[in-house]
Amino acid sequence: MRISTTTLESFRLFMQPDQEWMSADELAATIQGRFVPTPKVLLGKAFGEVLETPEAFKVSGGYRHGEYTFDDAVMEPALAIFDRRGVFEAKAVKQYGPYTVVAKADQLLGSQLIENKTTLSTFDFDKYAASCQWRFMADIFQPSHITYNVFCLNEDYNGYISLRGIETFNLYPYDGLHADCCALVKEFAEYAEVIGLGDFLRERQRLAEVA
Repeated sequence: MRISTTTLESFRLFMQPDQEWMSADELAATIQGRFVPTPKVLLGKAFGEVLETPEAFKVSGGYRHGEYTFDDAVMEPALAIFDRRGVFEAKAVKQYGPYTVVAKADQLLGSQLIENKTTLSTFDFDKYAASCQWRFMADIFQPSHITYNVFCLNEDYNGYISLRGIETFNLYPYDGLHADCCALVKEFAEYAEVIGLGDFLRERQRLAEVA
């Protein structure tokens, strides 16, 4: 059974007792890869690609990526803290019993793993710290620590993007991290069987093995 860390994080959020924003049908669609990216997701993807290869998107006074324009007042502070060395979009897998978990890191730089995120909301450290995604990345890539750069953006009704600030923090592996990952994978796999998606995930694994 092949499972991505983004799917596991969606499942973790779905299982929170007070969550009301995701239905069982929406989670099933996410598991099957029928996820429709939101404008916030598309904005974050565009911003991240400009960070990685700014020269590809440079225009007069800023940077243009599709429908998004980031002026120099937004990108200069972001690029100033961004280390463009290392390996980007690094993918790795790890077995958790019979289950294969796939993780993708934004950037690997020596023993450091770096994640670059954007938010249009108020910065909430606890949201990132509670996520299972960094835990699986720590367990799979074995970095000394994971650094998050969170770029806090505003978007007005005309689509103009501004930068409110940049929050940077580190998260570290801990005793029991692997056991936590194993427990979540097992819980997800049992749920996938109950809702009839176990065969779908096993077929995904088979196709990945023959690719």
